[in-house]
Amino acid sequence: MRKYIFAIISLCMLTGNVLAQTLAFDDVSMKYGYKNANGIWQIAPQYQVAFAFQHQTRKFAVVKYDGRWGCIDEHGNMVVRNIFHTQEEAQEAGNQWYTADEPGKWIYPAENPADHKWGFVNYYGQWKYEPQWEGAGMYYGTDPMSFAPVKLGGRWGCIDAKGIMIINNIFVSMEDAQEAGRQWIVGRHYDTWRICVTNPNNENQWGIVNYLGRWVVQPQYAMLRQFASEHNYIYTQALKGGRWGNIDRNGNVISDFIFSKESDCVYALSQIEHGRDIDAWRLPEMRTDTNLWGWVKADGSWAIQPNFLEVSNFPNDTGLFATAKCENGFWASIHEDGRLLSKPVFILSSEAAKAGKEWDDNEKGIEEAELGHWLYPIQEPTTGHWGYVDFEGEWVILPRLEDAKPFIMTWNNRVAPAKQEGRWGCIDHTGQFVVKPIYNNSADAYVAARNWGGKRKF
Repeated sequence: MRKYIFAIISLCMLTGNVLAQTLAFDDVSMKYGYKNANGIWQIAPQYQVAFAFQHQTRKFAVVKYDGRWGCIDEHGNMVVRNIFHTQEEAQEAGNQWYTADEPGKWIYPAENPADHKWGFVNYYGQWKYEPQWEGAGMYYGTDPMSFAPVKLGGRWGCIDAKGIMIINNIFVSMEDAQEAGRQWIVGRHYDTWRICVTNPNNENQWGIVNYLGRWVVQPQYAMLRQFASEHNYIYTQALKGGRWGNIDRNGNVISDFIFSKESDCVYALSQIEHGRDIDAWRLPEMRTDTNLWGWVKADGSWAIQPNFLEVSNFPNDTGLFATAKCENGFWASIHEDGRLLSKPVFILSSEAAKAGKEWDDNEKGIEEAELGHWLYPIQEPTTGHWGYVDFEGEWVILPRLEDAKPFIMTWNNRVAPAKQEGRWGCIDHTGQFVVKPIYNNSADAYVAARNWGGKRKF
């Protein structure tokens, strides 16, 4: 009796050794196969890539054969046909085989080698949905709310578990179609979820679609920026007629199409989002048909009409003054309501800005401010002579000098280097030379002016 028991045990051990498979690589064929415990090929080397067997019962291994992935059992039978493009897809099909699910319960995308069309098969490789698409992806979700992305006419959409197109094939990428499908399943952001896509019939036209791939905003823009990933974010930038504007998720215009730079359009939107006063906000912008400059509000409407050759920014975009280059080619300071604070006599924008600041400081009640206190050197264009004007651009010291520099020092001891008869000296605020014009350059006159200003007061 013991002899029979020993024989049975030995036979079981021998069978176990024979059936044990270990992944191995054959240096001759350059293929993978499986050996038993005795080192003998149990499954001949024939696979380009292979992985170890999984599970203790109903074992299977993922292998690549003839360029496609599938699964074999421990006897080498192909239990999941090699129809898959990725190892992950074959692994998923193998898991379904392992759980003994019926072949038609789960289906997978597969490409027909004959015409390279895509359809869906069970893990035995039997067609559930005939190949008719240009591309296909894995199913997501559970019945009845499951979907798979498919490509048709160069664009991606989604079908449900019955193969019915539930999301229009309008999306450029499979990832976008998958995200739309997830919205279809969850429905959490279905009323706010939007994505910008081009017109399939005209790639130069952009519009906005919802999660079903239906147009919410018809394609009419030259460019649209995608909405932010936060689903409650409802604004984006749109390009139309060569200019940028802001629209919401339903196509309502938030900022008119007047911005030449997208960055300015984004900045304008930020002012609206942060609750800034749109009527008080100013941004330099050029009118395309005249090439003249003005200022716009955050909503893109003109705050100050475009009548200037150049303009500067208002401080913090809401300051009381800025500078503008007028049609005579000279700069002036300008009020936020569009009226000029000075005559257009300044050669540089910075000079007009100084005059504007003097007016602004007085408006703010700054104690040191005194309108008309500071004078600004200006060259008279017809004669070429230099004089000094006040903040309004009015002559205070008539243009009779050969050259002039800004006033230095402060208050009652202010002086300015000035040139007369080829030499430099210094004048006071009345135009009288307090330092005789005896110096060869303005730098020496500056030194003399400081020395004089430190000793004398008017």
